[in-house]
Amino acid sequence: MSELFNASELAQSAIRLDNDINGNPRYYLPIYMLPRMADKARLKAGLNRYRGKRFGAGYVIQSYSLEYDLSFVLQTIAA
Repeated sequence: MSELFNASELAQSAIRLDNDINGNPRYYLPIYMLPRMADKARLKAGLNRYRGKRFGAGYVIQSYSLEYDLSFVLQTIAA
């Protein structure tokens, strides 16, 4: 599967959300930035579905090092 975007491009397009209840930073990724994946692959990669109405369909990731975590997501999806 060819990757549409690399980790740095994904990090630039990520939108910062409010911290979660524990103070961890969260980021929103639009659904079109990542390839389609099953729920098991999504959860294994550390992505949750965005359930808000403000940004539309997408994924939420908790991250202190966004680019590193996005490279892990891309490796997990590719495997």
